Parts: sequence; structure tokens; C-alpha cells
Amino acid sequence: MSAAALEEVRRHARTNTMLAATIQFGSQTADVFVRNLSKAGALVEGRNLPEQGETVELRRSDYRIPATVMWRAEGRCGLSFVHLVKVDDLIRRKGGPDHQSRVDVIQRALRENRPVPSFAETEQLVGAAAIGKRLVDELGYALRLCETVNETLANDAYILGRYGVALQQLDEAEQLLRKLVGNLSAQDAPGRC
Repeated sequence: MSAAALEEVRRHARTNTMLAATIQFGSQTADVFVRNLSKAGALVEGRNLPEQGETVELRRSDYRIPATVMWRAEGRCGLSFVHLVKVDDLIRRKGGPDHQSRVDVIQRALRENRPVPSFAETEQLVGAAAIGKRLVDELGYALRLCETVNETLANDAYILGRYGVALQQLDEAEQLLRKLVGNLSAQDAPGRC
């Protein structure tokens, strides 16, 4: 695909997500997490992903979205949808497994800066510590991504000069994530993760 076509896909606003889905390619199906989503494409993460240029179908609940793999690297790939989709419909879809509905509710609360609801059945199944450990792992992963991106971009004089304020904001997000991971992992933290 040309650079112009790739730029067209990237120009749409993206929503960060953590949505369970599958992709079908050829005779194979792979479980993936949709890490960000726009009306023109998605970033998915998983194992045994298709190669660049392959035609796939992203499946979430009863949605079937034909797409092309634009790139693939280190357990991730970028998808370009054949047609534009409604992001909110994919995020707030009806039906599906109960555990995904709980993840959707928690993510919506976090995005809207509301208290995160608790789910007794989840805590009974895996325990609060396991949930907290997963949260610390995900926050740690986000922290490492921020560190890598921030370090890479800050080493480019042109980008630093042009996007200095945005890099400062990224650094603030990095510091906040570091603080959250530290607090949740602290020896005296309630329900230590």
C-alpha cells in the first residue's frame, strides 16, 4: 500500500481500547486484543498474526469487518478496514461473553473518570490480588511504551522543536503511570498486587 493510502488510514481519530476479538485469515483464526480503533482501522495484538498484505476479517460479537493487514511487528499488526465503521458500536456492542462486558464497563468508567465498579463474581473466581496483578502488568506495559516512544522522539531535534509541548505531556503521562505502578506494587498497598 502506498504511503498516501497509509496516511489516509492514520488520519482518523483513534480510541484506545482493550477489546477481545478474533481475526480470520485463510483457514486460521487468531484471538486478539484490539488496542486502538478508528473508523478506518485498528491496532491488534496477539499471537500467530497474518502477514502484511493479507486479507482478514476482524470479528467482535456479531460484527464482521473485512480488512487488510498494513504492517506486522512484534505481536501486533495494523488493520485497514475495507469500509468505515462506527467505533462506538464496536466498543459498546451487545451480547458476547460476560467477562468482556465487565472489561467494557471498567474501561468506560476509567475513560469517563468515574469510580471503577467491582464485580463480586470476578473477585470470587480469581481474587482481587490477581486482578490487581493484571492491572499492574498492563500499567507497566503502558509505561514501557511511553518511555520508548518518549525517548525515541526526544532524541530527534526536529520533533523536539516542533512537538516539545506534546512530548512534555507524554512525559507527564509516563510519570503518572510510574507513580501508579509504584503505588499499586508497594509493600504496604491494600490488597498488594
